[in-house]
Amino acid sequence: MLELDRLGARAGRTTLLSDVSLTIAPGERVAIVGASGSGKSLTGRAMLTLPPSGVTYSGAVRLDGVDLLSLPDAEVATRRAAAVSIIFQEPATALNPVHSIGAQIDETIRLHTRAAAGERAERVLSLLERTGLTAAGVGPERYPHELSGGQRQRVAIAIALALSPRVVVADEATSALDAVTSARILDLLEGLTAANDTALVLITHDLAVARRADRVLVMADGRIAEEGREVLTRPVSAAGRALHDARHITLPPRPAKAARDPVLAVRDVRVERGGRPVVDGVSFTVAPGERLALVGGSGSGKTSLVRGLLGLLPMTGAITLAGSELPAGSPVLRDQAGMVFQDPATSFNPRFSAGRIVAEPLFRTLLSRKARRERAAMSLERVGLGGDAAGRKPHAFSGGQRQRIAIARALVATPRILFADEPVSALDAALRGQMVALFDTLVREDDLALVFVAHDLALVRALADRIIVMEAGRIVEQGTPEEIFRRPRHAATRALVDEARDEPGGDARGDEARQDDEAAAPGG
Repeated sequence: MLELDRLGARAGRTTLLSDVSLTIAPGERVAIVGASGSGKSLTGRAMLTLPPSGVTYSGAVRLDGVDLLSLPDAEVATRRAAAVSIIFQEPATALNPVHSIGAQIDETIRLHTRAAAGERAERVLSLLERTGLTAAGVGPERYPHELSGGQRQRVAIAIALALSPRVVVADEATSALDAVTSARILDLLEGLTAANDTALVLITHDLAVARRADRVLVMADGRIAEEGREVLTRPVSAAGRALHDARHITLPPRPAKAARDPVLAVRDVRVERGGRPVVDGVSFTVAPGERLALVGGSGSGKTSLVRGLLGLLPMTGAITLAGSELPAGSPVLRDQAGMVFQDPATSFNPRFSAGRIVAEPLFRTLLSRKARRERAAMSLERVGLGGDAAGRKPHAFSGGQRQRIAIARALVATPRILFADEPVSALDAALRGQMVALFDTLVREDDLALVFVAHDLALVRALADRIIVMEAGRIVEQGTPEEIFRRPRHAATRALVDEARDEPGGDARGDEARQDDEAAAPGG
């Protein structure tokens, strides 16, 4: 049905893809995996003939035997609309912030069909229900800013499915989702494949997602390095082995710490988003040098809690910072805290240089312009971006480098608390390990209190000292990693741990829990 024949891609004199050939049959599920910059997303965009600005494709992209690259844009758009759709990696940039989600789903149906308004409205509600948004209380009247990151991704999926396409290209479509929601979305996409004989192309850096495919391709340096399901267990290429080995996160052992007074204590926090309570009655403390993980399903209130504490959402409750009680929404906490947002691309001004972006928190101080530049350069150097990085714009950096810029900005004002919202969710396994090691080093050296939101339980087990599990805006369980992973008590915690346990080659609970299971088994 779809064929890439000796596909190439160039940006000026730089070769980005070379001799990429593959065929996709109706109903087939194909995974394209690789490290950041390997060319996997560029290959996926070629299936829709949507090159990024400044990139040109060569070779052939055939849909039902017709080369789309040889057709005028208008004809390509007509053929593509009914046949191929894409789920982009970053829903925050793919969705229009000034239109309701219902209007954005309806737009796709309205532009490409003759369906009446009533029929379109029914289709919109059906898509919201199939993607699990209705069950979460999300209706068509809601706007993107009122939703969690995972909920926005489900809206993007609903838009992609609106015309019942024959090929769905999912570009890291579940990277921002927790394990349970990710599995649910993948189940949905697989159900669509089975019901409509639709081909599914999964572009991912996560081997747990790739295991859903019939066929797995590994890309490196713009070429296909390896193909076959053996990639999941016995990779033969260097790129495949690197992906396989990087799944396990290891950090230096941390010595036991004496109990210390908390730097931050919050009590009975309630946060609203779009006039609706999304966090209700949450209390916790975090001490200097402590790493506190907030985990839970998509829409459980993790990110809203952090945003409420920083005054970015309406909040009530008590906040105590280093022994001093602060009024809700006080800028004092924001002055003492750094924030690393989930999607650095949407938290940067694209017109500013990296140095100017990093220096932003210093504009609230009395530092001179020269001092701000020097502090920003030092902060970039500390996260591994020296040289000419300060003078370059965000588009000139890779995803991993942009995340380092976000960390440099969060640290530039020497905060006492560092908040991080899914700081590694969009990174491949190798880059994820680098970022986790960087966070570990920063907390050790600066005695920072780290509060991070995450759905990656391997990351949580490696980095956290304590874990809080949230569901429906409340804390349902908390404890050390050993307590949470070995003996989860609440159903929400068990669901998260069980889903992570099913990933190929690992058990999120760790070696001790596996030994307990083996000892309890017959003959163990």
